[in-house]
Amino acid sequence: MKLLIVDDEPIVLSSIQNIITHSEFSDLEILTANNATEAYDVINNNSPEIILTDIQMPKENGIHLLMKISELTYSPIVIFITGYSDFSYMQSALRYKAFDYLLKPITDSALIPCLKKAIHNWQEKEHMQKLSSILSNFYKENKQTIKKQIFENLLISPVSLQNQISQDQLISLGLNYPCFCIIGVKCNVNVTKPLQNQEYYIAYTLSHVISQRYPLLTSCYLGNCVYILYPINNIESSAEDISQFAEYISHYVRKNLFSSISICISKIETNFYNTYKLNKQIQYCFSVNYTSAESDSNIIFYEDINEYKADGPDINENIFQLINAVQMRNLSLSQQYSRTFFEILKDMPLELQQDSLKLVVLNLHCQLRNVIANPVDIGYLTNPISRNCMPNPVSEESQDLFHNCISNTIQELSSLSSKYRNQLINTILEYVDQNYPLQIGLNNVAELIGRNPSYISRILKKELNKGFAQLLTERRLTAAKELLSNTSLKIADISVKVGYTSPKYFHQVFIHHMNMTPSDYRAIMNHF
Repeated sequence: MKLLIVDDEPIVLSSIQNIITHSEFSDLEILTANNATEAYDVINNNSPEIILTDIQMPKENGIHLLMKISELTYSPIVIFITGYSDFSYMQSALRYKAFDYLLKPITDSALIPCLKKAIHNWQEKEHMQKLSSILSNFYKENKQTIKKQIFENLLISPVSLQNQISQDQLISLGLNYPCFCIIGVKCNVNVTKPLQNQEYYIAYTLSHVISQRYPLLTSCYLGNCVYILYPINNIESSAEDISQFAEYISHYVRKNLFSSISICISKIETNFYNTYKLNKQIQYCFSVNYTSAESDSNIIFYEDINEYKADGPDINENIFQLINAVQMRNLSLSQQYSRTFFEILKDMPLELQQDSLKLVVLNLHCQLRNVIANPVDIGYLTNPISRNCMPNPVSEESQDLFHNCISNTIQELSSLSSKYRNQLINTILEYVDQNYPLQIGLNNVAELIGRNPSYISRILKKELNKGFAQLLTERRLTAAKELLSNTSLKIADISVKVGYTSPKYFHQVFIHHMNMTPSDYRAIMNHF
């Protein structure tokens, strides 16, 4: 990292260089300039990350230099040096985003903390820029996948995503349609003895075909159903356009996949966050299609059905609440929603009962795959529902088995959460044990683990009943006590070895925690 010092007084330049050379930042590459013009040339040729510049200099002052710096393609951190307390200078400095200022004469106690803060700020900014670049590239390369994931999640659980997807994100993804509807395609197998899981293969294949032939459409498959986010450009001709699209899908499946399908179309919507409501309409259409014999058509528009009661019990809403209770590891609440789930299920056709169970299993898989890598272990928890409950979903045996699977899933998630927290604590303790002599902080640990600092603080408080600063101080004092007891090192040297750059501060911390000075502690230990 490069540091540029700009001052027209040689003694000031020499003094600042000397302080930095004898500090923990001695590895910085130091550049110097005697005036603003010379400084600007150095900046153009070397691109220093941090600039310490005097305000009052001949010809062009530090404010003029900062104005020029603000026009550069990169943004170095600028710290002003001044012997003047004129507020107008500070106003100009703030206007052009100066980082900080130091008053002459410069002392190490003022310069080093300011420099430390500036370096940390630059490193953090650099890290965020790299992360932003990585995410931007990932976003470009995986745009279609991201659209599918957002669509899939909103079909199942909108509440957790509504506050996370901004309008700008929807625009960048191309999901800001003025009008749209959802087309649901349920894959059926019209042979006497279908192959196992054949309908899931058909759904997967159909979703893939739609993605290939209609790249502007967003589609996903959940179990044996394909969902298509269909934009509406002209409301007047929308019904005809959708019907033609649905007929094409039906024809393709019959001809190429040797199967029949049920196609259900939701109402037209303008708010993307209402996707979940449209899915409820699709599910109701599917249930009508199972029981209706009025038409041979396999295409149903939700608007053509008049008897739907929105205030009745809703199976999709119940599933969402059930999975949310599992996610929160709340056994009693999950049992409550499980009972309601089967009460709703009893009034539904067998195929829709089975589909509802499949949807629960799918959601459980989504929860478990975030914490369990092995699919076999996930299957161990959820397969009993798929294997044993489908023939008679509402039987007492099926209900008991379902409740047991939910209970076992919550128990496993709770166990994994506890193991993860223990691993996290051990990682933090090991990091502190290995790095306590260095100038480390909560942000360093958060970067190591890949979680935000506030999360680390909450975990430490919950598991150890102490914060990171206390944890670090205790480890440093333990090391200091060992050195005081077993070596003849000077106390000033010990303070540096255990992570304190200021012996005076080390002395204060030791007295605060031990109720005695380091010298007294050494004398007592040597006496024994």
